[in-house]
Amino acid sequence: MTETPEERADLVATVEEIRARDFASLDPVLVGEILAVQHRFAEDRSEARKRTDQIINRWAARQLASGADS
Repeated sequence: MTETPEERADLVATVEEIRARDFASLDPVLVGEILAVQHRFAEDRSEARKRTDQIINRWAARQLASGADS
């Protein structure tokens, strides 16, 4: 089943609404990157998982580096 651009926009908006309401301290850019990679590799779960791990690791490294600067 093919997802329309409107359906994708609705999904992104819903995820952002939940993030803002329940997980406000969670970086919205991080969530958006994870959502995009999960969508892009929906048919290849192992690739989606690998790329999600990479996104999280890069984000965590940036957090550590910015904390070291403080």
